[in-house]
Order: sequence, then C-alpha cells, then structure tokens
Amino acid sequence: MRKYPPDPGRTPGVTEKVEAPRALNDELKTVIRDAYSKLQANTPGFSTRRSQSQMIGVVSRALSQSGGVGVVEAPTGVGKSLGYLTAGVPIALATKKKLVISTGTVALQSQLVERDIPNFLKATGLEATVALAKGRTRYLCTRNAAEAHGDGAQEGMFEDEQPLFDRPLAPIEMDLAQKLSKDFVEGRWNGDLDNAPDTISPSLRSRITTPASGCAGRKCAYSAQCAVLRARNTVRDAQIVVTNHALLLSALSIGESDNGQPLIAPPSDMLLVLDEGHHIGNVAIDQGAASLALDEMAKRTGRLQILIAAAYRAVDKDKLGNLLPNEAIDVAARVSKQLRAFRDVIDRSWQPDPTAQEPMWRAPNGRLPDIWMADIEALADDTRALFNWAHAAQSQVAKGKPEDAARERLQRTLGMALEMIEQQHNLWTAWRREDKEGQPPFARWVTLSRDGDLILHGSPVSAANVLRKLLWDEVDSVVMTSATLTGGGDFQALAIDNGIPNEAEMVSLASPFDLPNQAELIVPNFPVTPDDRDRHPKEVAKYLVKELDWSKGSIVLFTSRWKMEKVAELMPAAQRKQVLVQGETAKQKMIDEHLRRTSADEGSVLFGLNSFGEGLDLPGEACTTVVITQVPFAVPTDPQTSTLSEWFESRGLNAFNLIAIPHALRTLTQFAGRLIRTSTDTGRVIILDSRLISRRYGKRIIDALPPFKRVIG
Repeated sequence: MRKYPPDPGRTPGVTEKVEAPRALNDELKTVIRDAYSKLQANTPGFSTRRSQSQMIGVVSRALSQSGGVGVVEAPTGVGKSLGYLTAGVPIALATKKKLVISTGTVALQSQLVERDIPNFLKATGLEATVALAKGRTRYLCTRNAAEAHGDGAQEGMFEDEQPLFDRPLAPIEMDLAQKLSKDFVEGRWNGDLDNAPDTISPSLRSRITTPASGCAGRKCAYSAQCAVLRARNTVRDAQIVVTNHALLLSALSIGESDNGQPLIAPPSDMLLVLDEGHHIGNVAIDQGAASLALDEMAKRTGRLQILIAAAYRAVDKDKLGNLLPNEAIDVAARVSKQLRAFRDVIDRSWQPDPTAQEPMWRAPNGRLPDIWMADIEALADDTRALFNWAHAAQSQVAKGKPEDAARERLQRTLGMALEMIEQQHNLWTAWRREDKEGQPPFARWVTLSRDGDLILHGSPVSAANVLRKLLWDEVDSVVMTSATLTGGGDFQALAIDNGIPNEAEMVSLASPFDLPNQAELIVPNFPVTPDDRDRHPKEVAKYLVKELDWSKGSIVLFTSRWKMEKVAELMPAAQRKQVLVQGETAKQKMIDEHLRRTSADEGSVLFGLNSFGEGLDLPGEACTTVVITQVPFAVPTDPQTSTLSEWFESRGLNAFNLIAIPHALRTLTQFAGRLIRTSTDTGRVIILDSRLISRRYGKRIIDALPPFKRVIG
C-alpha cells in the first residue's frame, strides 16, 4: 500500500503499511542504459530523440520505486512504446515483478505483442515471456461449440423461459463450429477469435463464447480443452502482459481469478504502464456504472422460483444464504412485485416527451425524489438478500462432481442468475447511497427504451475515486502516457479527473518534429457557427469543394453522424465519388481503399467521426489536410457531465472552463495529430468553427494546440 501525505478525507492517526523501499540504484541505471545502447545499435534507422530519452528517465524513476507514479505526455514521433519498454522491461526482470501494459485499443495491443515487444527484446538481447490478456468472450468456448454443432438445442435460462437465441444455427454455421473446435484441439489455432482461421458471423460468435456468468470454470467437462484457461495460464506465467483498460480495471475491482489466482497479477507485483492513458478515466466511470431495465428484470426475477427449487434439491440443504426454500422464493417474488410497483411510482412522477428521440429524466444534483426512497431502500435490501442466496447456491452446487452434467448446467444457470441479480443490486445500491460531502454526487437518471421499458441508471461522474481505490492505492507503481493528456501542457484537469497523487512526476514532452515549418493551423472567418443546423452543413460542403486539394488525401472529422451524412449528401457528384463516409462500409476496408487511391495519385477524402480522429496512421500523401468541422465540446446534455457541472457551479466554479474546454483541447489535439506522422510530412489543419475567433475561450484553445504555423481569420 502507498503512504500518502495527510488527506482531509482520511482518518487522523491511521497510517498505512509501507513496503520495503525500492530505488533507482546504480545497478538498475546501468542495465537500462545498456538496453538503450543495444536498442540503438541493433535497430535499423534508429534515431536518438531527446524527448524519448526524457521519457525513459521519467518511467525509470516511477517504476523503480514502490509507490512511484509518472505521467508522460508524448506526442507522435517520440516513440512511446520503446521509451517505456527500455525502462520497464529491465526493471521488471531485475525486481521479479510483472510489467503490465494496458492500452485503449485492440490495434495497439496487437502492435505491441506482434511487433514492438519482440523487436525490442531481439535488439536488446533481453529474454522475457510475453502474453496478451483478453476477456473470455474473445475466445472459443469448446463446450458451447460442441453444443452448437450437436443437436442445436437452445436452452433458456429457466424452464419456462424463451430460448436465449432468436434463431437456430444454419448448417454451415454448425459445421464451422465443429471445424473451429477441431483446429483448436489439434493445435492449429489458439482459440483467439480475433485471429480465427475462418470468418465468424456475429450470431455464431455469440453462440461459441461464454461470459463469466455462464462459465463453470475447472468444473466444466471441457476444462481440459478450454482456450480461456490455457490463455490465462500463459498470462499468469508471463513476465510481460499486454491487456486493455476494461479488463485491467475489472480484474482489479472484482479480483477475478481462476482457482484463487489473480487473473493478471497481484496489484503489489504489477509495474503498470497505461498507454493511451487518456481513455482510462472514461473506462473507470463505465466500470462504476449500473443500469436496470425495470419491466425485463421484473419478468426475469419472477421466473427465479423454479431455479431456486432446483438449487435446494441439488445440494440437499435446508438453508442457502441463510434462507429456507420458501423464504428465498418469497424474496424473489417480492422483488419482482416491487419492480412492477416502482414502474408505477416513476410513471406518476415523469411523463416522457412523446416528441423526444431519446426521452430522459435526470435527478438534479443527483438527488432522487424523497417519495421514491422507501421503495429504493426495500429493493436494495431484498436484492442484497437475493444476491447472497444466489452466491451461496452457486458455491454449493459447484462442489459437485465434474462429470455431473446436470449439476454443471445448474451451476452455469445460477451464474447467469447471479449476474442478473448483481446488476439489480448495484443499481439500487447506487440509488440509495448518500453522496459524500465535498465529493461529486453520483449521476442518477431514467431513460425510456424503444420498446417502452424504463431503464434506470447510476454512474460516478468522476473517475478519481475509482482510480484512487484500484490503481494509485494498490498497484506497485504506475506510468500513464499518451499523445494527449493535457491542454497546452497543463495537467490540472487530468489530475483532478483521475485522482492522480500529488507526488506524481508529470512531464509534457516536446514534439521531435519541426511542427512550425511542417504544418499550418488555419481558422478561417467561417460565415456561420456550428449551432446553425441548417446553414453550417451547407457552408462546410461549399468550403470543402473550394479549398480541399482533391488530388491528394484528406480527412474531414465531424462530431455528429447527422451532420457528416448531410455534408456528404450536399457534395457535388464529382467530389462525392472521392469521398468515403464512415459507416458505409467496414472501417478497415475504407482505410485500405483510401490508401490505395492516394498511392495511385487518385485523391481521396475520408469523412469520419471521433473514432477516425484517434489512432489513424495516414502518413505522407495519404493525409495532407485535416478538416475539423467544429470544436468537439462534451455533450452538455450528457447526464454525467450535467451532474458534474451542477456540482462545480454549486461550489462557485466555472464548469465550462473545468470540463468543456479541457475535453475539447484533448480531442482537438488528437484530431490534429492525424496530420504529421513522420518528419517529412507536411499539411494543414483547418477548423471550421468561427467561435474560436469570436469567443473569449477561443484564444486559450488556439494557443494550447500543437505549435503549427497559425493562420487565423
């Protein structure tokens, strides 16, 4: 555990256990310098960059001491992965701890495992085992594949429930399920569906994978041929593990394990690198969120009585979770009835606007109506009792013989029921919880689904508490890095949002490229502002026709799908032929076609949303102009953003300055980063948002963007 400076939120006089200190001693420094020297000598075309050397220093200081935290903003061209590998691998090997690299995208995970780490180890002569940690639904479930190819039976969760799947598998899908199982069992494939030897349809994929709730683990009759168990054994034995932020936080929050062993590593044995670290906050918020569909849950909970009776018969016990059979059935029936009654309570308080596309009611300042609280308290208590029962029942059923197929199926069904009940309990816990004084409240809101069900939501509005609990207080040492962490080198918003400890070393590195001479930032006096729904798309289309170099590669980034499709519709036929619009075909297929066109000097323009503004690598002629149609402010109606804004305003703070502008700066910097990918790239970033000229905040945003040559007005 880490020892912090005095914190007003902590109990006075209570000190935390402190591990024996580690330090960046001379021996470690020598090993790191040696690795860097070999990397330079054995990597063709390697160029020494001052910013990369600085990054190695920050990472070395952070990972070499228990409690170390380093935050590094490293623009394109710095060579982030080699920077943290040069320090992280030698330290991990020397201290016998595990280097865990967590990323935000599958593309970077693949790049690290398939290219960057093997090349680094080869160049430096260091030896380390490497594994990629993914969620279970990324792997083949041989049990489900066998069932899919078998009699095609579709079993519901409970005896009177409808089948889990809408349609039976086609014969060709059943044959493919058998072929995939055979390829895995005979060693021709490792069971990773992202690298499957054949194309798998979404419907088949859902049938041949298993979530945690439906997995019997080592009790499963197919456990000896389980791709997930094999992959996780590899992960536990590896010295370097690459994973994703969601799986990392899930493993840390629920201690997910097999046979009592951590999924990745004990937090105290982790040297953690958060690459693409600007994503970790949103992932943490999602991890702490809960939702519940009232009508659906009322029906599913009402069906539990058959499962409850089956569980007692299977274990031959009078009580499970301190409940007799009739008591457990009564609790399930009571919860189902309470859920239906609470639907009526909300209906009396909120009448959705029939003209709204996505009707929503949000609790002001996160405070729910007092008249709701008695029902919420009762539901929280009863779902806790039901959760305790399901957990005890599953544990007892799991003690049966592995070869007992009926008992194994009951265990799997109890697992799915447990997940469903936990989902309910998490929501009611979030709704009954009293928000702590001096901390942002939970966001609490209700939406109306297309089929008329009421969906209840609860979510933290800040990642700070979640990350403090899971990362900063628990993991041995942490490095956070990304090309975009700040707005103009100011780490304040990032530190507040993510709860980063005060003692963290934070560095914003300079770009190794000659940005003032390689690129221009153009903000024209655009005739209309983005909030003019009718005129702005028309003016954007006119500007693109006139100003783009249609013989080269460009990318135009939008913040709404509607506006993107409207501008595409307004383009003249000649230019429209050169435009590739996100959503019209698969993303990778679009990018491949764009690269084919630009390499053949045909000219091509990509129209894309946020996902095209990050991680897209289009060097040279593939991207000579980036057009950003408007400043990407956070959506003001988003319930989490609205709740946090209210809290800031109630404390006399400017929510726009604290939330909207930092978010816009990070996103704009990511968008602008699509332009200069190498030292020889040149081009323009154009922002078609005249508010940057007319509003007071405009200069702050423009000044904080990369140091391209400015052409304003």
